[in-house]
Amino acid sequence: MKNVKKMLAVALCSLMMFPAVASDNNVDNQQRKPHTFEVGMYRVKDSLKMRLLLEKKAGEKVMVRLLNPQGQVLHEEVVGKRQEKYGRNFDFSQIKDGRYTIEITNRDEVVKRSVNLTTTDLVETPARTLVALN
Repeated sequence: MKNVKKMLAVALCSLMMFPAVASDNNVDNQQRKPHTFEVGMYRVKDSLKMRLLLEKKAGEKVMVRLLNPQGQVLHEEVVGKRQEKYGRNFDFSQIKDGRYTIEITNRDEVVKRSVNLTTTDLVETPARTLVALN
């Protein structure tokens, strides 16, 4: 009899807590805005090129910009409403060192990806070294 009462009490408590937990999840889902586009970016192997991949909903215009460290636009391109997938290579081999930004926007959402370009100084070392030991 005691076990039955304990089980009923636990079941009643869990049923009373269920609506509170369920309503919290609905509030979180309503506050989150769905993304209208997704962005992926990676470096092309053994090169100074970055590959940008964009997937978006049809009917949305998306603007892609390449900004220099001072915020000036180096390249600007509009992805049309009918195009759902987009890919582009950005070649950084001919530009100066610095932090460049690739900005993707559709008026409501803005996604920024940074590219940090640095060049290391080359130091010439002799091909052979002679070491004398006593």
